[in-house]
Amino acid sequence: MRIQTKTGILFTIITATIILIISWTSYFITRSFVSRDFFKRLEIRVIVATKVLFEQDHITTNTYQELRKKYLETLTQEKEYVFRVDTIYKLKDRKTFIPYSFLQNIVQQKGIPVYFNKGDIDFAGLFYPDETGDYIVIKSAVNEYGISTLENLRNIKIATFILAVIIVYTTSIFFSKKTFEPVRDIIERTKNISAYNLGLRLEDKGGGDEIAELAKTFNNMLDRLQTAFETQNNFISNASHELRTPLTNIVGEADWALTRTRSMEEYQQSITSIQKHADHLNKITSELLSLSQISFTGQQQEWEEIGVVELIEESAFSVKNLIKGTELNLDIAEEIISNEQLSIKGIRTLLKLALGNIIANGAKYSNQEKVDLRVNKAGQFIEITIVDRGIGIPANEISRVFEPFFRASNTKSFEGYGVGLPLALNIIRIHHGNIEVKSIQSVGTSVIITLPVNKNS
Repeated sequence: MRIQTKTGILFTIITATIILIISWTSYFITRSFVSRDFFKRLEIRVIVATKVLFEQDHITTNTYQELRKKYLETLTQEKEYVFRVDTIYKLKDRKTFIPYSFLQNIVQQKGIPVYFNKGDIDFAGLFYPDETGDYIVIKSAVNEYGISTLENLRNIKIATFILAVIIVYTTSIFFSKKTFEPVRDIIERTKNISAYNLGLRLEDKGGGDEIAELAKTFNNMLDRLQTAFETQNNFISNASHELRTPLTNIVGEADWALTRTRSMEEYQQSITSIQKHADHLNKITSELLSLSQISFTGQQQEWEEIGVVELIEESAFSVKNLIKGTELNLDIAEEIISNEQLSIKGIRTLLKLALGNIIANGAKYSNQEKVDLRVNKAGQFIEITIVDRGIGIPANEISRVFEPFFRASNTKSFEGYGVGLPLALNIIRIHHGNIEVKSIQSVGTSVIITLPVNKNS
């Protein structure tokens, strides 16, 4: 069942329930009013009947009869009953038209009218103490007009309820259909989007409603998917190229060596060339393997508390050993140095690898110029900034530095594979941190790493 149909049905049920409650409430209020009005009319008649029966000495019976005829019309099936109180006890065990409990209640009320209903017949009774004894006078009648009115009202209520439900359902279906029309447009549009046309986007009609927000969110998701697909294609293309080049050279050298008999010196040169390209291939595959392994969540390796100063010093030391002549200017905030308990929760080898790659890049692309390494505490984060004075990155290429195998256009004279930064980004993200790159071509590059401080430190 479609959501628009569910919405229409739900709205109809809620509205129908409200209408039903209001209708039946008004019906029962009207019914109560009609009953009270008729009982009041019976009460007047029972009072008049009492006076006619027991007060003839004061006012003539003819006068009462004239008043009754003039002001009190005869009711449907109107009847009058008179009982002596001392005789009603004989009716206690009998099944009579008028219940004994009703008669007993009249006596107990001592002159206050008492009402009773049996089917369509209403009764009004009154206790009257007379000189000749105590009496009960009862008037009964059928409220024909009231019954007819209530029946008509009930029929009208039922008919209007059914009509209202039909109108509400039709209206709610119409409006829900109009409301979900943009959703249907989104569904139809998304059916046409596939891996081959990720450039398609949903129409942004503006506005701040949920549908507009859904379209914007979906378009943003498509942007990310398109970027991921393009990055993957670029990764595969570059990886294929990087792997094919040394393989082609290895195969070429081997074919050249095997085409005819060579001198010992030529064989040595060929083997040396093959070894060089094999080493190159080994480095590329190792980088690729590292990049793929770091794509996991980091749960498979042991996490530990790592002192901030300790981590920085170990990373700097490893780079100095790897790239001889590297000059590092360490600037660690006094707050961090003085707090020996300040630590980061993470995987030591991976964090050292990420920091080492970035520091090594700074040293490499600045031709071993001094690299600044600044460490500060910003709230609940450690901020590590690596600043070099090297070749920088062209402004239009900064957004691509985290793409695997991407290398800036001004790095051709430097050895590298374009895997270091993507690898570092994956490691930092595993540790719930972030990397930001700022660069000016021919001036230098700043890489800012933020990592959350261990809550227990």
